Amino acid sequence: MIAAIIALAGCVFLLGHLAGPMLLRARWSAGLPGTAVALWTAALTGTMLALTGLTAIALVWPSTPGHRLVDWLADCLPKDGHAISPAAALGTVLLLAAGITSLSLAVPRVVRTVRERREHRQMLDVVAGDLAGTPDVRVLEHPMPMIYCLPARERPIVVTTGALDRLGPAEMEAVLAHERAHLRQRHHLVLMLADALRAAVPWLGTLRLAHTTLPGLLELAADDHAAHHHGRAPLIGALQKLSVASCSVGALAVNPATTHIARLRIARLTSPDTPPRLPHVRSLSWFAVAAAVGVPAVLVTLGVMMLPLPC
Repeated sequence: MIAAIIALAGCVFLLGHLAGPMLLRARWSAGLPGTAVALWTAALTGTMLALTGLTAIALVWPSTPGHRLVDWLADCLPKDGHAISPAAALGTVLLLAAGITSLSLAVPRVVRTVRERREHRQMLDVVAGDLAGTPDVRVLEHPMPMIYCLPARERPIVVTTGALDRLGPAEMEAVLAHERAHLRQRHHLVLMLADALRAAVPWLGTLRLAHTTLPGLLELAADDHAAHHHGRAPLIGALQKLSVASCSVGALAVNPATTHIARLRIARLTSPDTPPRLPHVRSLSWFAVAAAVGVPAVLVTLGVMMLPLPC
């Protein structure tokens, strides 16, 4: 059990503290944004698993300060006759306070995002119409040329009339492919995970960096999908015509939130040269993804199996 605790703490340090800066310095991420997104997501997931496992073991295992919690809950204290030391009581209180504080910071953000998505969809049901011949697109009467997607069962992609007037058929198809890539690859869930973890555990560097880095990488990944199926030129033309504006919380837009990011995306699509790629970077990255998620999951499972029964 001691080995499992040390290993989980090591996972928190490696994934939650070191992985983020290393991924941020990777020169190949712009060339393989999908792989970079998978690595960032694996680092977030592994960190969450390791932190959850450490907290659970600290509250239950007999050799940790907070282990008396289970005895209190199961009313076993009179049976074993062990006194509760001040250190054990303080450890339990601190662990519970930390867990409750983290949840109180993360859960409201998730609830707010889900609520605002629902309210936005309800608003669109009233003011937006359907686009003939395109079952997943709805049209919003507005002169500003914008296209974005909002996770929904029906017609999740929103196109303004301003965008319909300015974009040609090829440009429109490229933009729709971009938005469909966001939806198909569940990018909204990645962003929600990054936002919740950053709020819950703000002192871990990887979680802070992921919150600011992932949105751009997700846009690059969706750009690659659209460019692969429809070519770069239509997507570049669409990016130059669409307005730069932020969307509702939880929405993903083909237009970025700042002109700086828009210029970077256009420059990347325009440049004929691709960033340097390390040999076998894709296969090594997927091995790292499996390790980042699998190792903490196995350690947590083993730790739970080794925990003693409360009574």
